[in-house]
Amino acid sequence: MASLRGKNGYFESCSTYTDKENYFLVDSRYEIIRVLGKGSYGVVCSAIDTKSLSTGLEHKIAIKKVTKIFTKDILLIASLLDSDIVYVKPYDGLYCFQELADLDLARVLYSNVQLSEFHIQNFMYQVLCGLKYIHSADVIHRDLKPGNILVTTQGTLKICDFGLARGINPKFFKNRTATITNYVATRWYRAPELILSTKNYSKAVDVWAVGCILGELFGRRPLFPGKNSHEQIHELFKVLGSPPPETIKKYNWKVEGISWVKYKPVNWTSLYPFAPNEAIVLIENLLQWDCKKRLTVDEILAQDFFKFVRNSSEEASSKSPFDFSFEEKSCNLPQLKEVLEEEVNEFTGICHIGQ
Repeated sequence: MASLRGKNGYFESCSTYTDKENYFLVDSRYEIIRVLGKGSYGVVCSAIDTKSLSTGLEHKIAIKKVTKIFTKDILLIASLLDSDIVYVKPYDGLYCFQELADLDLARVLYSNVQLSEFHIQNFMYQVLCGLKYIHSADVIHRDLKPGNILVTTQGTLKICDFGLARGINPKFFKNRTATITNYVATRWYRAPELILSTKNYSKAVDVWAVGCILGELFGRRPLFPGKNSHEQIHELFKVLGSPPPETIKKYNWKVEGISWVKYKPVNWTSLYPFAPNEAIVLIENLLQWDCKKRLTVDEILAQDFFKFVRNSSEEASSKSPFDFSFEEKSCNLPQLKEVLEEEVNEFTGICHIGQ
């Protein structure tokens, strides 16, 4: 145990953890249990907040260490309980202290757990309540998928991983518009306009992903499991049928090599024979080729499919759009690092280890 921070902002004591591949350095109040997983940008471990033990309740949390924070400008950060930046190697990185969720929706989907109609209604309603708040802040998540929806043992769902999220409120973007980037949305849940077009996109890309997830909950398998972008479009054609010529022309889509084959749409009832009619109607209205024909989140929440689980008094909206203007001010890694440090300081009111 080391002493790296005191009244001047350093930890009075801290502890380290390693499994010979991953290295963590945290305040001694946290007792790291084990590494849970490793991804492209970081490592997640489970830990106990030992201060909670004095209350007689063991409070488990997740700690995500974003290891490439100083070399990459894409971050995956969920809701935070605390945060810190460590510069001491090999422990260096951005540390995100988060609520520990037991599962994600992908693990639930591909488990042996039987999902009733009520389960699906409740799960989707929670996702949509979260999405309503996100969209009310003029933010597009852009990467909604079962793996980015956390599930607790109490059945509470939370949307996470906002690393690809973008703000679209024009007052924060004087020099640019919200254009599509190459790295956006996991392929299976990617709206057709993200594959076929280079034009601006809208909140409807998240609505498309919701439709894919709803279908996956009933079918227990991905709806459009393409192995590459060309095959992904082919998967859409096989289920939805060929897009109307007027839609192709309207959005100037590039569909060479497949547009000459005329596909008929699949009957949703035959695809999901156990789904109620209200769910079939909803899926049809979410998975529309034309993004402007898809329902908004508010319209989705008003559908009959949610009439037994909806509580409109608990559906929160943001009071103001989220300010993404920092992206215009931060054009390179040193500037992004400075913004990140300011955010961590504001969040915690402390200095950084080893700077």
